Amino acid sequence: MPPKSAEESKRRLVEAAIAVMTTEGINAMSARSVSQRAGLAQGLVFYHFGSVTDLVAQACVTATRERVELHRERFEQAGSFGELVQLARDVQESERGAGHVSVLGQALVMAQGDPGIGRAAREALLLWREPLGGVASRLLAKGSPFGGAIDAEAFTDLLMAAFIGFELTDPVRTEADSDRAYDAVASMATALDGLGPVARRAVAATLRRRR
Repeated sequence: MPPKSAEESKRRLVEAAIAVMTTEGINAMSARSVSQRAGLAQGLVFYHFGSVTDLVAQACVTATRERVELHRERFEQAGSFGELVQLARDVQESERGAGHVSVLGQALVMAQGDPGIGRAAREALLLWREPLGGVASRLLAKGSPFGGAIDAEAFTDLLMAAFIGFELTDPVRTEADSDRAYDAVASMATALDGLGPVARRAVAATLRRRR
């Protein structure tokens, strides 16, 4: 069906690019493969985006934004280490089927040789960083044994690296491997969440001395 507007053409091309990358991989990306999947003329890829590379960049950001928004409410509700681990586990289950994280992973590989893709990959990573920053702030809030002892920005970067890294390496792990990893981290999270007042003060004092 012919597009009703330029915006619809762009949307269909981006959706088609995401579909090609999630099902066939970055090596299958071309103006022809995307336009055929979108049901549009090949020339529209260059008319709207200038190049296939720029289309890949837009697809990376769009795919990431969609997935972040899908999980945003859960991020906003997570207020303990245990809830954060369960959230990561649930997101992985959701993303495993959708394949959208693979779009970001492929963009990160391309970013090493393409500044434009690099900028898009950075923008996509920042989309994940924003909700993770909210979780970090709550975990380090006043009353937490880590509050004032751990830098919130650095902790957010650590969470993002762990969160994205675990998602990107999912294809090379078995489900049993993932379960063991999550179970181990969940046990540590339960221990942290269950610290009593005396233990919390001791942890906080130790961390302050090490700063």
